[in-house]
Amino acid sequence: MNSHYLNFRLLLLFIITSLFLISCSTKPQLIKSLELKDIEFQSNYTLEGKFKASINDIKETGYFVIKKIGNSIELRVGKNYLLPEKKLNFLLDEKININELFYESEMNFQYQFRQQNLTLKNLLKNLLGQEQELPSDWSVKYPDDITSVNGFKLPKRIIIENSQIKLEIINKKYIE
Repeated sequence: MNSHYLNFRLLLLFIITSLFLISCSTKPQLIKSLELKDIEFQSNYTLEGKFKASINDIKETGYFVIKKIGNSIELRVGKNYLLPEKKLNFLLDEKININELFYESEMNFQYQFRQQNLTLKNLLKNLLGQEQELPSDWSVKYPDDITSVNGFKLPKRIIIENSQIKLEIINKKYIE
């Protein structure tokens, strides 16, 4: 009787030890790569995030979705997910007018400032952390380090500003 009890205990110990060792082992397929991939600007992707714009005394917040397919860009801008969003289509080499991004109905006056147009290609590269030249009175800052978004290198926060506009962008999601 004692030998059966001892055999049962050894078998139980063997099973528990085996399960423990199997659960501690790692397989190469399950290990996430510590290397972050660089984003290739030429590829097709979707970039989602939030923005906060300060234009003189006016503050505007909302979300954006940029979908790049080939040479065309679809930009959707909204105040929140319950209100209708604004949908704009561009070609990569077009200039984007900052006035188009905001809801004119909420603006009580027409704000005019110099060089409000930005090349969409340069703006997108700045959003992806690939610094590009903007017109002379615009500056780009990356206050936070480059972070991992879905395994890609992407700046978390970007500040694009000139003397009258400050546009703070927070990247949330990158899908290739």
